[in-house]
Amino acid sequence: MAYDYKESKKRVDEILYSKTEIVTKDVIPSSDSEFTYSNGIKSWVGAIFVDMVGSSDLCNTADEKTARIFRSFCSEIIAIMKEDLNYRQIGIRGDCVYSINTAHYRSDLVDMFDTAVLINTFMGMFRKQLENKGYAPVKAGIGLGCSEDLIIKAGQSGSGINDKIWIGKAVVEASKLGDKANRNGIQPIAMSTLFYDNVHENLEKRDERYKTWIEPHSDMIYSIYNTRPDFYHCDLVKTGFSDWINNNV
Repeated sequence: MAYDYKESKKRVDEILYSKTEIVTKDVIPSSDSEFTYSNGIKSWVGAIFVDMVGSSDLCNTADEKTARIFRSFCSEIIAIMKEDLNYRQIGIRGDCVYSINTAHYRSDLVDMFDTAVLINTFMGMFRKQLENKGYAPVKAGIGLGCSEDLIIKAGQSGSGINDKIWIGKAVVEASKLGDKANRNGIQPIAMSTLFYDNVHENLEKRDERYKTWIEPHSDMIYSIYNTRPDFYHCDLVKTGFSDWINNNV
């Protein structure tokens, strides 16, 4: 290996002693050109993580069927996520598909909630399609989070290898909730308390039944000491789409 540790020390010192200009913006820029190695942008972020439940068991048979399941799952989740033009990054992390969105307005988070409901409805169709083909059905856990985050560009300058890092709670909470949802009695869509706080009034104006459709969840171990739920969860679908699935798939 030709790794030069002396040059490494210089690079790290340069970064640690350099100034980073933090700019607060209402909307996360869609152009990567606005992110540099010497700036950071602070803005409200929404995140949605869709985790395939039981994928470890599926991977025990690493064959053509498994490849088809993973490809079709990722393909359609991404297609749904791209319908929301507020997305700033869509990607695949292992068996999880995620979208990170700019979320200046509460209505932007409501749109993300609607995306989660659409994905949950799609999963009903996907399960039936898999069963029709004789494949084992799969489930998904959908996590939603939001926060005011710091977004920076990171990588090695000049190498062409870089990516954005989302520093804050939105991505972390959405990822954790996606890993909990649709397991152990938790419903398929789980959202952080902050996400719920920002969407429930708009949803209840749409239909008062959201007050009962979305339920609080508290960890019994800690609920004595914490008056707020750990998160909120629900199992909602798009009625027209769901009815079509029942009659046509």
